[in-house]
Order: sequence, then structure tokens, then C-alpha cells
Amino acid sequence: MTVSIDIKTNAKELEKKLGMFQKKHLPEIIVDSVNETGVRATNAMRTQIAKNLDRPLRSTIKSVLFFPANLKKKELNGLIFIKNTWGKAANKGKTPAEFLKPLLEGGKKTPERQYVMTPTKNTKLNKFGNITKANRTKYFTDKAKYFVGEPKGFPSAGFGVWERYGRQAKGESSGYRIRKVANLVKSQQFSKQLDFFKTVGGTVKNTINKSLDKNMKRILRRV
Repeated sequence: MTVSIDIKTNAKELEKKLGMFQKKHLPEIIVDSVNETGVRATNAMRTQIAKNLDRPLRSTIKSVLFFPANLKKKELNGLIFIKNTWGKAANKGKTPAEFLKPLLEGGKKTPERQYVMTPTKNTKLNKFGNITKANRTKYFTDKAKYFVGEPKGFPSAGFGVWERYGRQAKGESSGYRIRKVANLVKSQQFSKQLDFFKTVGGTVKNTINKSLDKNMKRILRRV
């Protein structure tokens, strides 16, 4: 999944209105304006993620990146995007773009495997409100403490991961109680919580022309 916006300017229209002396400095004006706008739009999207999501990871917030315009390379466009790779880092699971997709689009999420795991009131979560990978693994490997399914005689309790606790003596199979520590569902419905194109595109639209005008005046004063 690629989520990106290319920042371009009406450079050709602007060039028609300038004299030869001013045209000489137009690339610098464009690059400065595109980069100023790109930074502002990137920060606007990062702020939206920080405010709208529940305790997002810093890496998730910072996954909105800006590839700037470059005067030396004569690259006059900038690109704002959500990171879709971990690069040289070890495999960390879903990339930010994949993780954020249901929150950007809304709709139903179906699992890559058989079920989607969601927390219950008994689930131990980390400081970011997530079920850790270690606990996910433990739920399916520590069969003495956990079982997957529906408790016998209580089908209304729902399918999920159940923890045995409160045993009278270590190793005994009797004298324990159970509590659900995770739901396992076939799909999960997400509401749209983020709007990349409205936030980034809106910021670009409201900023780029003002920035061009400001930088043109600044550079022409300088020369």
C-alpha cells in the first residue's frame, strides 16, 4: 500500500509573469517553498496521528515522511508519504502503511491468519495499549495456563483465549477459575480515524502559494 502526495507548483504560470532577472532565481524560490510546505504538511499529519490514535508508537507518528525538493539536483517537487518498508531493519511485522490502512480507509479488517485478536478487560496491555508479541505467543504455547475455544457449557461466553488461574496448588488440574484474556474474531470493523489526503492535501493547498509569494519577495530583496 502506498499513501503519498506529490507537491508541485504552478511554476510555468509563474514564470510567464516574471522578467528574465527574476526567472534566474525561480528554481530556488520553488525549492524553498515546496520544502517549507512539505514540512508543514508532514507535521500536520503527524499531529493528527498523535491526537486521533490511542497511545500511538513514536515510530508510527514518525512514519509520515517528506522527501524534499533539491536545488542542486534540479528536483523541484517534494513527496509526502507514509513509510511502507522497514528498510535494512529486521522484520518488525506490518509496516506503518499496512498498519494504518484500516484507520485511513475504514471498513472491515480480515485477518492474515484465521482470527483477529482483540483485548478484553482482563488482557495485559503494554503502555501503548497493545497485546505484546510475547503474550500472543504465550497464549498458544503455554497450554497448562491457557486454552483456546469456548468454555464447555457456556457458549455465550464467546470464542477466545482463556486463562486458568487461582489454582489451589501448583500443578493441580482442579480448583482453578478461568477468565478470557483475548477475543478471537473472524473480522474487525474499523471506523475511519485518519484522513491523509484531506490533511496533507489541504495543508499544501493553503500553504504553497503563500510560501511562493513570501520566498519570492525574500530572495528578490536579497539580490
